[in-house]
Amino acid sequence: MTLTFDFQNKKVLVTGGASGIGAATVKAFLASGAQVAVFDKQFEVESKDERLWQIPVDLLDIDQIDNAFEKLYEWGSLDILVNNAGIEFVGTVEETSEEQWDRVFDTNLKSIFRCTKRALPWIKASQGVIVNTASQLGFVGADSFTAYTAAKAAVVNFTRSLALEVASSGVRANSVCPGAIDTELLRRQFADGKRGPQGTLDDLIAMHPVGRLGQPHEIAGGILFLCSDASTFMTGSSLVIDGGYTSR
Repeated sequence: MTLTFDFQNKKVLVTGGASGIGAATVKAFLASGAQVAVFDKQFEVESKDERLWQIPVDLLDIDQIDNAFEKLYEWGSLDILVNNAGIEFVGTVEETSEEQWDRVFDTNLKSIFRCTKRALPWIKASQGVIVNTASQLGFVGADSFTAYTAAKAAVVNFTRSLALEVASSGVRANSVCPGAIDTELLRRQFADGKRGPQGTLDDLIAMHPVGRLGQPHEIAGGILFLCSDASTFMTGSSLVIDGGYTSR
């Protein structure tokens, strides 16, 4: 079954949209008729066509964020913000430096705060939607992922509180919480049989009762659902798409 959404005439901003879940989300919004702007440091140059605008942005640099939003003023409006950018870090508390801890929180949490703060006047004007990418690990612990799990748990609660703040303006805010997703980044972590805190790639797969990794388009579908008219009674919610990981 194919479920389609209509985002004709909608203007969407996706952060971290050059690869993985972000790229799948950009593709899904474009296929649904939206205009999409993408912030990602992976872009070497800015490019723009009729419906896709790719802007190089390091989300750890507040000046680059401000400059990118200045460019977006050309649009004059914004309907949807998807705060998707994020990084992982593997290390115990004793192994984690303050610099590494700050990088995880600045990327996974502070960038959401910064982009949301700048986008909110437009989102309020359009009575739009915000979706923040958290993780199933925002609800459960994971050995040697302390910084990451803490940051993603913070994203979940940031989203809940944001939803309360903006509800009276007609704005909805939700988080999407993926399990392990089959991306190039994840595959590289297990290249040549390399083991991580959760064992081998097969061990990680076995932690998901469905018996496989998720696909980026499956998370993109959840994001589009949260941004669509099919979810208009949802705000402050966390949509967990984890193949049963947190049901164990």
